[in-house]
Amino acid sequence: MSNNVFRTAAFATFAIALVALPSHAQTIKAGKDLWVTPPNGKTVFTFPKGDLEALCGASTSSTPITVTLKGVPSGGADYDTIVARLDNAVFSSGVAKTRIQVAALDFVSAKTVSTPCGSLDFTVGLTDEQAITEMTLVQTSEKGGVFSADIAVNVEFQAFKAGTYLGSLFYNLILPDPANGTAWSFGSAGEFRAGLTTADDCVDVLRKKLLTPYGQDPQHFYFISKLIANKDCTTQPPK
Repeated sequence: MSNNVFRTAAFATFAIALVALPSHAQTIKAGKDLWVTPPNGKTVFTFPKGDLEALCGASTSSTPITVTLKGVPSGGADYDTIVARLDNAVFSSGVAKTRIQVAALDFVSAKTVSTPCGSLDFTVGLTDEQAITEMTLVQTSEKGGVFSADIAVNVEFQAFKAGTYLGSLFYNLILPDPANGTAWSFGSAGEFRAGLTTADDCVDVLRKKLLTPYGQDPQHFYFISKLIANKDCTTQPPK
């Protein structure tokens, strides 16, 4: 019989202070930003002690159990994660805000993981209603600026042993924004481009937990979808 274990993983949020430059009033319309999680070994998650073992009744491992994840592209596209901007963001003195919510996320384990429950593979997706957080956009020039946003997700890790479903683990995660924020810019038609600089460079983003009572150190590395970047970024991090 499959077992289900629920544990909330609490992450500390990280406050970022950004200085805004005065700008003429502009509005970024509500919409969705598409992101790619490359299979470069930098997206990892360590299970809190005892969680995974509870799926099969095994003794708690003395060493951390870590899974490396990669994105699963959505239906012929290149992106695996969608973050929705829920409001029109209206700039005032160079600063605008909008509520955001993760609308899609699809990961799998990059390789089979050895655990006290045997060799396991994992899928990761959204579960339940997703939390709403806030994005702050700072305009540093007429062409763009930087944004900060702590991403909150409710996810389900499904464990499989030799292709057979073993059980699920549920986590509420908050991944703080990079310390210097993330670049954004306006496209030639005035469209909002998250993660794309004014020089058309695709920037890589690393979101990493700062503190948790369980002691694990998960991180999520990803960069802007090539679809948003019109597939012709000047530079782009390797996959």
